Amino acid sequence: MDKVRMEIEERRKKQARKIMEAIEVGMMKRLRAKEEEIEKIGKLNWALEERVKSLCVENQIWRDLAQTNEATANALRTNLEQVLAQVKDERTRGPGFLEDDADNENDDVNAGAGPMGAVLADDAQSCCGENDGLEAEAEAAVEVARGEWRSLATADRNDGRNCVVELETTTSNVVARCSSSTGGYNRWCRNCGKEESCVLLLPCRHLCLCTVCGSSLHTCPICKSTKNASVHVNMS
Repeated sequence: MDKVRMEIEERRKKQARKIMEAIEVGMMKRLRAKEEEIEKIGKLNWALEERVKSLCVENQIWRDLAQTNEATANALRTNLEQVLAQVKDERTRGPGFLEDDADNENDDVNAGAGPMGAVLADDAQSCCGENDGLEAEAEAAVEVARGEWRSLATADRNDGRNCVVELETTTSNVVARCSSSTGGYNRWCRNCGKEESCVLLLPCRHLCLCTVCGSSLHTCPICKSTKNASVHVNMS
């Protein structure tokens, strides 16, 4: 009996140990799963925190931009109101009042300038006179070029010359020269050869480019000098 009792007791202990081992294994699996879940939740929480930080920074940037735009809009609104008020005031006072103000300001400036104002006025008049003389000289040069071009276009077809019109300006007159070479009459553009020459280059005064080439080239195709300006000559 004692032996049987001991065997039964031993079996109970073995079964109890197996049950405890099974429970322990199950609990370890559950604990491991919970730990993995906690780790995943921690990573997700960290990512969400970083996202919240970036959104806060972006929100601050947009807030600053909105404040800047609002300040700019307020400044523009103030300037617009001032301009409208000034225009309304000028319309209310009328054109006669504005003319009187302008005359008074001119009188004040002339009265306060003294000898220096007279000197500046003389300089301005002399400068205007020089500009008028240059403009008249340029117009005369263009007219001479046009006349010479027409006459050369008629005469040189029969003579078989290749003519290029050059203009020489002096202090008193404008002289047109024609340089001739053998070959057919060349009134076409010296760059493309497709269009009629109608652009006068300065300062070399060669009439040798068409409108398209005159706007694209910066050097004269004849003398290779740098172009400072150009004048379009109407040959019609």
